[in-house]
Amino acid sequence: MDYLNAILERKRADLKKILPLEGKLRASAILRNDYAGFRTAVDLSEDRLSVIPEISRAYPAQGIPHADMDIRRQYSMFVQGGAQGVSIAVEPQVYGGSWDMVSAISKISSIPVMARDVFIHPVQICQAIVTGADAVNLLVAAVPEKELEPLYRMATGLGLDVMMEVHTLKELEAAMDLEADFVCINNADPHTLQANPAVTERLIEELPASVTVLSAGGIRTVEDARRMLDAGANGVILRDELAHLDIPQEFMEAILALRAE
Repeated sequence: MDYLNAILERKRADLKKILPLEGKLRASAILRNDYAGFRTAVDLSEDRLSVIPEISRAYPAQGIPHADMDIRRQYSMFVQGGAQGVSIAVEPQVYGGSWDMVSAISKISSIPVMARDVFIHPVQICQAIVTGADAVNLLVAAVPEKELEPLYRMATGLGLDVMMEVHTLKELEAAMDLEADFVCINNADPHTLQANPAVTERLIEELPASVTVLSAGGIRTVEDARRMLDAGANGVILRDELAHLDIPQEFMEAILALRAE
């Protein structure tokens, strides 16, 4: 299965349903002014990693199908584990997500919330704002180059922190052309979800120290996290890596205890 192309096909179909609401959503988005600083919260210091777990109801990379998971319980465990911020998977078919999940968690969250989706149109940015997200990701692989800058400028202009999510040097260069200050290097191929942490180690060398860098994908052990810290990452996003753990807090705490050598 080509995960990214399948998601993009559905996103384009879904847009037809929500475009009539764009004016109303945009008007509400403009009025919001209570953003928590996601980027600031996850940039702890030069010698340690922040941990950003993801709330999801399905984990395709692990072969875990949709389940009726208690997202509030997930959130509570993640906060207990010391999370600096939380990501919420919005995409419904692959990750079992929804905008209702963003709304529910943002109402109770004591830490910044990121809506993680495949954003291809401004109306989705407005949805993220209205449902309470403090940050969004922009998946560079999903957006035509000429459309990337307008989406980025709109989201940052309305007050969101925008995490540019990249997989390749070409995508990283596109993010840097926008002078992005917040980047996620995703070690997982967006089409297959196969992950290799060496992607972060390779691409992070191209980034200036002023950029906040998160690494995602394939961080299954504390030693994997140590590699990301030694490479220069500021934090790690944990997604399916937590799915099989009865007590995810212990893994999170072990990563938070790491210090640069």
